[in-house]
Order: sequence, then structure tokens, then C-alpha cells
Amino acid sequence: MPRLKLITLILIPSIFLFSCKTPQQQVQNEKIETSAYFSPRGGCKEAIIDLINRSRKSIDVAIYSFTDRKIARALIDAFQRGVKVRVIIDYGNGKSRYCVGPLLEKAGIPVRYKRGSGGGLMHNKYAIYDGKVLSTGSFNWTSNANKRNDENLVIIKNDRHLIEMYQKNFNKLWKLAELTN
Repeated sequence: MPRLKLITLILIPSIFLFSCKTPQQQVQNEKIETSAYFSPRGGCKEAIIDLINRSRKSIDVAIYSFTDRKIARALIDAFQRGVKVRVIIDYGNGKSRYCVGPLLEKAGIPVRYKRGSGGGLMHNKYAIYDGKVLSTGSFNWTSNANKRNDENLVIIKNDRHLIEMYQKNFNKLWKLAELTN
């Protein structure tokens, strides 16, 4: 009988200890949230501007075509309030007279232009906000994408693994773009 009491005294607290989540584990298990938007005039542009305006630490953008001045203005405002902003634009689209890359650069935002790694296009269309939110889809940051084209935007919040994969890809593209700029 004394052995049973001893085992109970050791086993029950151990079960309780290992079944409880620490605060760090609880933060890592935040609920993943997703939302989708569709253009034309389906709220894609407004959703992106909202994400930019809510960002407090960092915004990394890899975008094929970027001509929308309102989105550019939101990025400049974020940069001016202390958010670290980096932008990669497709090399060919970066040469367009409508591209906002030079406008962003003039404001002090680091912008790099990149061809596709296989020699084609840098056709990505995603952004990472504060390392916790990802926007991706076919939606280019252009007026045509917002007003005329059938495009989509997916926003994913709190999917740590997925966002880390995109961040790793962005960092790789950023380094490769440095070699060509």
C-alpha cells in the first residue's frame, strides 16, 4: 500500500504538469484565420492598405506589377512611422513608366528589381506583415487589377509555418536581387 501512495504522489502531479500548456505554447497555437477577396472592386486594394496601416514592425513585398499610388502611399506612410519596408518588383515591370518603385525609393524605402530565377518573370504576388500575416494570390498592386481584372487575394493570419516559408523565400529573392541591382 505505501508503494501505491508513492506512485500516486509522483504520477498525478507529473500528468498535470505535462498536460498544461505554457504561455509560450499558447501563443504559438493562435487560431489561424483566412479570408479571401476577389476583384474587380471586391476589396482587395482596401484589404492590402488596411494590412499596411496595421503593421507596426515590418512589411516585405514581392510583387510582379506595382503601379497603384494609394498602396504606395500607404507603404511610404508605414515607413515614415518606423515600419521596416522592403519591396521586390519584377525587373521588366520595374522599367514601366507607371511603376511606383522610383516613388518608393525616393521616400527611402529599399526597392530591388529582379528577373525570375529561371530567367523568366519574378511573378510572385505576396506580402508579409509583421511576420504574422501573409497576403497572396493573383492580385497585382495595380489599378487594373482592382478595377478591371478577375483576380484574387488571400489573407492568412497566424499560420507560423506557412509564413516562415514565405519569409525564407523573400529573403532568398532579396539576396538574389541584390546581385543584379
